[in-house]
Amino acid sequence: MSMEATVATKPARLEGKTLLFFLTLLAALGMLATNMYLASFPSLGKDLSATSAQVKLTLTVFLLGFAAGQLVIGPLSDKFGRRLLLLSGLVLYALTSASIAIAVNIEWMLGLRVAQAVAACTGTVLARAVARDLFQGDELTRSLGFVTTMVAAAPGFSPLIGGLIETFFGWRATFALLAVVGIFAALVVWLRVPETHRQRASAPSIGRAFASYFTLLVKRDFIVPTLATTCAMAGLFAFFASSPGIFIERFGVSPALFGLIPCVTVFAVFAGGFSAPRLAKRWPGYRPIILGLVMMLIGSGAMLALSYAGNPGMFQVLGVLLFFLFGMGVVNPLSTVFALRPFPEMAGAASALIGFFQMAGGAIGTMLLGLLPYPILPALPMVMAGGAVFGLLGASSGRKTAK
Repeated sequence: MSMEATVATKPARLEGKTLLFFLTLLAALGMLATNMYLASFPSLGKDLSATSAQVKLTLTVFLLGFAAGQLVIGPLSDKFGRRLLLLSGLVLYALTSASIAIAVNIEWMLGLRVAQAVAACTGTVLARAVARDLFQGDELTRSLGFVTTMVAAAPGFSPLIGGLIETFFGWRATFALLAVVGIFAALVVWLRVPETHRQRASAPSIGRAFASYFTLLVKRDFIVPTLATTCAMAGLFAFFASSPGIFIERFGVSPALFGLIPCVTVFAVFAGGFSAPRLAKRWPGYRPIILGLVMMLIGSGAMLALSYAGNPGMFQVLGVLLFFLFGMGVVNPLSTVFALRPFPEMAGAASALIGFFQMAGGAIGTMLLGLLPYPILPALPMVMAGGAVFGLLGASSGRKTAK
């Protein structure tokens, strides 16, 4: 792949696939911090004398911090550049991860998770920004496509790594490893990633950048598809938060074996994602998104029925979950395209706002899971089905505006 430098080569920057893999690592920092420690939920709660709801809250506050951070990091990097902000974020990521590894109570951990989320968000947002700075046209499409696909695999392999670490070393070692990852990434940026943003002088003011968020919030063409992906993410992260309780505590799966479950479920998301462009070509407008939401509703409805019918087995739960995840795999990419397509002049702001709502949806899903006065089954399918219903209502009302 030909990649011409667009900036001075001091420090000499990464090239080719090495650069793409490093951008993937930066973009995956948030996913690693949300999925690697899932297998440690039970032991973390015992070690810090925390309730199950408090342990789930460590995921919720991370998602909220990650969501809010996206709205700030993008405009700041446009105005002040990528490199210094990225270095600062990676150092903070390493420091907060190391501090969590020695946390003595759940309150300490909750505060540190918010700071860790903002730091992780820096890597995720600026990985896309650096790619936009360095590549154009088809090369940009291929590069971002590679990074996005690889990051989508993170929820598949990171719980497996986390489960093995939990089995042999305990939950604190997971965050120690994240600290090492942060240090490594910071060193690579320091030595091999120069400033890539050369248009800082012509960048809009931070105030104007934030004003564009309000412009988008009153646009039906933006809100309708964004609602769909937000509702899908609520169900997905509710599953992430509840999966240790379902598979480790209810079904007795070991932490190491638990890590294999996302390796299976991620293929349903991939299958939905690969089907989405074909469905969009065949059916115009919001119809493919509505189809995906209907599949999410069927999957979650079937799980809810199993929960009330008796004592569902693990493979029954997994089977209907795959149906939900396939639908989500259709909804997310198409919703993002529909939300971005009408606003090329505000693509950066629209991208940040979509990311904000996706993570906020994830946070709402995990919070609802803890607030519902029901066991984990049926609480999980209730949250998943509720998200699918709200998404369907929005997509159905806006289908005539899609082009």
